[in-house]
Amino acid sequence: MPRLLPHLRPLKPTLLLLRPYSSLRPRPAPPKLPAEQQAEFERLQRSAAVSAAFQPTPEEQQKTPNNNNNKEEEDVNQGLFRGAKPEFEGDKNPKTGEVGGPKNEPLRWGASGDWSYNGRVTDF
Repeated sequence: MPRLLPHLRPLKPTLLLLRPYSSLRPRPAPPKLPAEQQAEFERLQRSAAVSAAFQPTPEEQQKTPNNNNNKEEEDVNQGLFRGAKPEFEGDKNPKTGEVGGPKNEPLRWGASGDWSYNGRVTDF
């Protein structure tokens, strides 16, 4: 009989056990909001998802003067880092005679020899 046992196993129906990847058992979670508060929360989430930079409020539009071009330029480039003003005009450095070089001389910090332009350290 032991010799027949390996041959009879394939004839037996196999039982498949399926395990779902997610179970619907209750798990720890924050308490549910009442329906009206849940609706308000979802409305606030949708409004926060839309950037306010693209939808100025009518009050802000009235406060911004349209005749001052310099002020508008500052508002547009608010996050732009401009750096220090150039030390000379033109393409040639009058102190060194260098053509096409940097408009500002770098500063050397400490004995380690770090060079910085406008507070940003660079290694040559």
